[in-house]
Amino acid sequence: RGCGLAVRSASAGSGGGSRRSKAAEVAQKSVDAAAVKSLFERWADEPGLMTLEGISKMGTELSLDPETDVRLLALAWRLGAKKPAQIESEEWESGMEALGCDSFEKLEALVPTLDPIELDSRQFRDFFKFVFLFSREGTHRTIEREIVSALLPIAICGRSPHLQLFLDFLDTLPANTRITLDQWCSFLAFSDKVSTDLEGYEEDSAWPLLLDDYVDFVKKKRGDA
Repeated sequence: RGCGLAVRSASAGSGGGSRRSKAAEVAQKSVDAAAVKSLFERWADEPGLMTLEGISKMGTELSLDPETDVRLLALAWRLGAKKPAQIESEEWESGMEALGCDSFEKLEALVPTLDPIELDSRQFRDFFKFVFLFSREGTHRTIEREIVSALLPIAICGRSPHLQLFLDFLDTLPANTRITLDQWCSFLAFSDKVSTDLEGYEEDSAWPLLLDDYVDFVKKKRGDA
């Protein structure tokens, strides 16, 4: 299942210095500001703004599938996008300077370094949080269950042994269920601490109720309850 910019074809980010560490290795001291601005205008679809449509066009030109390629989300993260589903010109300019990019060719050459699978745990938590914030629609603080079910397999980057069971669990919830940022981030933490046989799970831990319900779902599925 796909759903635009690596998951929303219609529709903020949390910035973090750590995400620029790899880029810093190749970043130049200065870039051609006019060239950076010209590149932004190539995909901007509103004055001073690249919306999801423009980001998707950029992804396509970079051979990144806007529906399924997590590296497009990673690029938005590395550029320092702060609001859902958009990149502002100021973010683009400062982000491209940090990345040492001022041409399409340099941006294209950056693509192989964008895979979040290479991030350490702290960096990945920052990226994973960003994905939720960037994927919200408008002023909504939560995301529809259906969108989360499509987004999670892309964003988790193979870091959760619970993924398929959790997706099965989400499918049992009411269609109008919405997922919060806390629930989203807690799923990653849960995946780090709790094995598929639920070793590491403690009933008195402060997990969101959603994850307690997931544990009950797993227990019933395997016949423990």
